[in-house]
Amino acid sequence: MAKSLSLNGRWRFSKLSESTLDKRSLPLKRIFTRFIEVPSNWYLRGEEFAGEALYEREFKAPALKKGQAAFLRFKGADYFLRAELNGHLLGTHEGYFQTFEFAATSVLQEYNRLRVWVESPKENRKVWPHDKHLIKGIFNHHDARPGSWDIEHGQDHNTGGLWNGVELVVVDHVLLKRTQVDSVLLKNGEAVVNLKLVLINVAESGTYDIEVDFKGLGFPAKAKTKKNVHLQRGQTEVHISQTFQKPRLWWTWDQGEPNLYQASILVRHSETGRAVEKGAVKFGIRQIQVTPDWKFLLNGRPFFPRATNIIPTQWLSEYTADKARKDVVLMKAANLNGVRVHAHVNREEFYAACDEAGLFVWQDFALQWSYEATDAFTRNACRQVKDMVKMLYNHPCIIVWCCHNEPSHNREVLDPVLARAVKEEDDSRFVDTQSDFRYHPYPGWYWEESTIKDAFGAIGPETTFFSEFGAQALPDVESLRKTFSKKELWPPDWKAWALHDFQYHQTFNFAKVEMGKSLREFVANSQKYQAYLLKEYIQSFRLKKYRPMNGYFQFMFVDCWPAITWSVVDYFRKPKQGYFALQTASQPLLPVWRIHTTRYNRGEVLNWGSSFLTSLQMVNDYPHPVKGLKVEARVVNPGGKVLFRETRTCSVPADSVTQPFTVEERFNHTKGFTIPEKGLYGTYQVQLRVFDKKGKLIAHNEQDFEVVPKKLKP
Repeated sequence: MAKSLSLNGRWRFSKLSESTLDKRSLPLKRIFTRFIEVPSNWYLRGEEFAGEALYEREFKAPALKKGQAAFLRFKGADYFLRAELNGHLLGTHEGYFQTFEFAATSVLQEYNRLRVWVESPKENRKVWPHDKHLIKGIFNHHDARPGSWDIEHGQDHNTGGLWNGVELVVVDHVLLKRTQVDSVLLKNGEAVVNLKLVLINVAESGTYDIEVDFKGLGFPAKAKTKKNVHLQRGQTEVHISQTFQKPRLWWTWDQGEPNLYQASILVRHSETGRAVEKGAVKFGIRQIQVTPDWKFLLNGRPFFPRATNIIPTQWLSEYTADKARKDVVLMKAANLNGVRVHAHVNREEFYAACDEAGLFVWQDFALQWSYEATDAFTRNACRQVKDMVKMLYNHPCIIVWCCHNEPSHNREVLDPVLARAVKEEDDSRFVDTQSDFRYHPYPGWYWEESTIKDAFGAIGPETTFFSEFGAQALPDVESLRKTFSKKELWPPDWKAWALHDFQYHQTFNFAKVEMGKSLREFVANSQKYQAYLLKEYIQSFRLKKYRPMNGYFQFMFVDCWPAITWSVVDYFRKPKQGYFALQTASQPLLPVWRIHTTRYNRGEVLNWGSSFLTSLQMVNDYPHPVKGLKVEARVVNPGGKVLFRETRTCSVPADSVTQPFTVEERFNHTKGFTIPEKGLYGTYQVQLRVFDKKGKLIAHNEQDFEVVPKKLKP
């Protein structure tokens, strides 16, 4: 049975040089050796540099017996790595997200000295950011990372290091290197699950029995199968199939249950019956389809993506399984059913949390904007994109692979090759060659805010899908105090704010956010604008569901470092107003009532006197009708007093957008609302509440409007 010896803990760490990718290195005058924790990104351990470092440690290893072999496994190293054991070169690796191993049997001793060189250089300014080489996506260049687009500081706070675990793996005869699970839904309701096992026999050729036990996680489902195979020395692929007559399918949480199975694998030597290897893999049975006009289907059923983009951290070593689960809980609490992992590959723990919670994932490869146009780069990118697919293949949450985010000159010469490489590894999922600017309009931030006008960002007959949109908003005052020095914070040091990703031009000249007289006012104004924009646009998308809108991905969910970005939750995980706007507008059952203008005078009639529920529209993303609903509309003045109330009952069809009352019903209930002649000035609110048959509140929405003196009326 394979056994792992953890090599995590304290290592000796020596910075060797500051370097750029073209090997222009500046050797340090004095090499200082300190202890550093592994796993960690070296920046988080106080090392602010880009270049090469040497990791060293000693360890004692068990003596290998006949039929055993040893491998040195790295679970994540950023970016170039060279490993040497007892003075012998084990191998080299390029990439940041992969797990990889080197054969160590021939050089392993009882007492061992391990030396690992890790280089995470900067790109040369002559090529950065338009002809990059490092395949690190947002970790190397992005407007939400440290320094943003700044030529001098845009590559600050390097992500280099042994950011995930290191271990010595001792194999007994057979190593289960990889398990790949596929499922096929049949017309008769059954499902066939196919397992591809990649086995490495490190001993002499022999015959082995492979036993696979299937079980449902949280529900009764069991199956067993067994296969006898002859394994030559080296690598062999073994294929095993199992039919499930009544499979429990994996769904997003709003469409059903995210049912998961586990396959436990045991490898026995046929002659002796001795177990030599075991493993387990979780998987889901589901079928996915995305049409050319971006209509999403899960298990043959259309569904509407209510999703976000995420870059949860700038340094993967800090993103623990617990933190990943908490982010998934926050997204699900915001009524989102999906997430786009934006221009990077994250940790396995994040995808496992999405599997369990029923959040689908759009997975980007780690390419952001522009890269060098060479055959060598294409070969490297194809190798690494295949690594991504193999690594994440078994996660049922992933329904889209995307090869490149917002490419420029690589669009026609690199991205189609990458798409072909992905399809060679996985023909079951949709492959997006590139996430294009045409799906990233940013109305109200980079372009004029408009849902109606003929402008970029308007929802026209050809607008089927947005995979990015949003606006920046400041974190709260307490978070800003953790981000800036007192001198930088107020009045704002705009250069310091820009290095933390704040966009001055868009904030003041496009969004026209008012600073106010204090930092607290500025925060409130900024967050209010983001919340307004998100809610208005998402409601527009929802009302145009399938006609023509087929889904949305808000940009973005959380900050990856202490910054000012488009996030609705800051780096310290404090929600902004935009989070609650996203939460309201993304409810699976959403009542929508819109006001014709947001400013009124005393004595004026709201929405020209029409009944509140005349204009009510109900969006239902559930796959079942919702019956016996009680809908209440009321107007509340600035003092919290209810001035008006109207209540009706209705039912809503499955997966629909409807006006729940007939024309006759609407004409027979045309009770409107007139603002009192002596009413308070200030912010009023139209509140919608939806209750189920038992009187439980299951959906809500609010619409603000202002009552102002006539002299202030524009």
